[in-house]
Amino acid sequence: MLDRFTGEITVVEESGAKVYNGIRHSFSVLDKTLQTLEMTEAAGRGDRSGKDDLKIKTIDGSDVYVDIKVQYRIIPEQADLVVISSGLRENYKQKWARDYARSVARNYLGELTTEEFYDTSKRDAKLGLARNDLNQRLNPFGLNINSIVIPRRPQFYAEYEAMIKKKKLADQAVLYEQSKALAAKQNQQTLIIQQTNLKNVAVEQYEGAMRQAVIESEAQSNRQRKESEAYYEKVTINATAKLYEQIQVAEGITAQKTAEAEGISEMNKALSAPGGRNMVKLEYARKLQGIVISGKPFTIEGHTERFEHLKGAASAGR
Repeated sequence: MLDRFTGEITVVEESGAKVYNGIRHSFSVLDKTLQTLEMTEAAGRGDRSGKDDLKIKTIDGSDVYVDIKVQYRIIPEQADLVVISSGLRENYKQKWARDYARSVARNYLGELTTEEFYDTSKRDAKLGLARNDLNQRLNPFGLNINSIVIPRRPQFYAEYEAMIKKKKLADQAVLYEQSKALAAKQNQQTLIIQQTNLKNVAVEQYEGAMRQAVIESEAQSNRQRKESEAYYEKVTINATAKLYEQIQVAEGITAQKTAEAEGISEMNKALSAPGGRNMVKLEYARKLQGIVISGKPFTIEGHTERFEHLKGAASAGR
């Protein structure tokens, strides 16, 4: 609302009917909803009836045509700035929103190469920078840019389109070969891992077999050692017992022979005493008692003669 006497502008954000002095005040209604500005190649569409798309000169010199769709709104509390800077009614759409949007978007998109225009993420990144730049420029004048988008695929010259398609096909072939190489490398790594695992298993099995062999060998050695010790103990005990037995036998024989020797010694002493000769004769007579002596006579004569010899009750044969 403009006060014609003072020139003061008052922003009325509240909706509803209000009564003012029409002689003193004048009104200008601004749309504070989200508005869309479309600049497109299609005739009869967008803000202009003719061809209105944006021509971009890429950093490598190619011409690219893009449609631009800008969504923006008036900052309600700064509506007075919109009126002051662009006048009444909708002059802000042409002076600020359209002209600035086309200029800033053209500058940022022109930093891309022709090939980068095919990359949606790179286009969107440049449009994001353009939106931020526009807000820095337009916010002080009461406008805020919500979004800038390219609604359809950019258009190139037909010859360049064909070249780009060929390049994309070549790039796809390169990517395919790279994927094959990567798959082969991954397969190689898989085979290496499998063979390494097989080797590790074989080594573990061999080491296990060796450990088992060592355990069995040690067990066999301990068993043989224990058997040897047992045999040694058995032989030693038997030998000790045999030795003890032989010692006992030897001691018995020694005692017997000693006794016999002592008896003989005593007898010798007895025989050496007076009357010992008679005892010998008597013992000798006892030994000869009952002995029969026989034999053949010897003669140098040429005929046989009878020989007789009588002694006590004994008789000799011929």
